[in-house]
Amino acid sequence: MTDDVARLRDLGLDIHEWGSEAVFDSWRTGHAHAFGPEAPGSEPMANTQAVGLGLAGGDALGVDLINLRAGQGFAPHTHPGDHLLIVVRGRGTVTWDGRIWPTRPGVVYFVPGLSPHAVGAREDHAILAVGSPHRPVGSPDRQALVAYQAIASTLGRLHCLICDVEDDPARLADRGCTHAPLHADAL
Repeated sequence: MTDDVARLRDLGLDIHEWGSEAVFDSWRTGHAHAFGPEAPGSEPMANTQAVGLGLAGGDALGVDLINLRAGQGFAPHTHPGDHLLIVVRGRGTVTWDGRIWPTRPGVVYFVPGLSPHAVGAREDHAILAVGSPHRPVGSPDRQALVAYQAIASTLGRLHCLICDVEDDPARLADRGCTHAPLHADAL
C-alpha cells in the first residue's frame, strides 16, 4: 500500500489499492497475469468457476475484481440488486434479455436487479463488479442460480449478437454458435 493510500485510510476513507502502475503497465503490454486467478487475496466465488477479490464497500454498495479463465463462465443467475460490470481485461459475453452480447475492455454493462443473466469468458477475463446491495465474493447469497431458459426471450430463443444466430438456447451449438452460456448443471 502506498503512503498516500495509507494516509487517506487513516482519515477514515474506505480506500483499497488493488493495482499499481506496474500492474497496469504489465496489462497494457500484454502480460495480464496480475489480473488472473493467482492475484493475491483471490477466493472462489460460490456457484461459479470464477475467483474474486473484494476491493471496497459495505452492505449497501461494493466493488470486487472478478476473474474468469477462457472458456469459463457464470451459469444463468440473478443478484438481489443492480450491478455494473466493468470489463478491464479480455473478451467474453453477457447473456441478458434473450441476447448474447459481446464484452470487451473499456465497456460498462448495467444489469438490473433480479434480471436473469449469464457471463462467459472467450479469453481470460477480468471484470470489476459494482453491486448494490453488496455481497462478499464468497457469499452463497451473492447470486441465485436460475433455470437456463430464464435468460431466453419470451419466445424461448436466444440471439447471439456475435455470430448472428438465433434459436432455442439448447440448439445454438448445433447452429454453429459457441457463445451460449453455461448450463447451471455444467458447473
